Amino acid sequence: MSNHRVYLDDIYASEACKGSTFRAVVMMAQEARFINDQAREGYITLTMKPTTIAMDKFKGDKLTILSKEEAEARKLEKEAEIQKVNAEAKPAQDSASALDAANDAFGI
Repeated sequence: MSNHRVYLDDIYASEACKGSTFRAVVMMAQEARFINDQAREGYITLTMKPTTIAMDKFKGDKLTILSKEEAEARKLEKEAEIQKVNAEAKPAQDSASALDAANDAFGI
């Protein structure tokens, strides 16, 4: 028998899919598509079928699913963090003052 199976007990015990077989199937299908896309693009080399890898990840509690609200909140947090980093970054000089500084440095 293969060790690469997901049983109903695995699904019911999973906190990520909250015991929903539908969510479990969606999670594994999306992961399998992602893995297949990565392999097709040449980023990874597959040693097993994408669905087998996705099922193993599900059984290992390595997959999560976000609600629309959680995904939107995470997106807004990332955007706010990027804006904060950009605000803290040293403002770039305009090209005229940079040119003047270079000319002064070389005595031109």
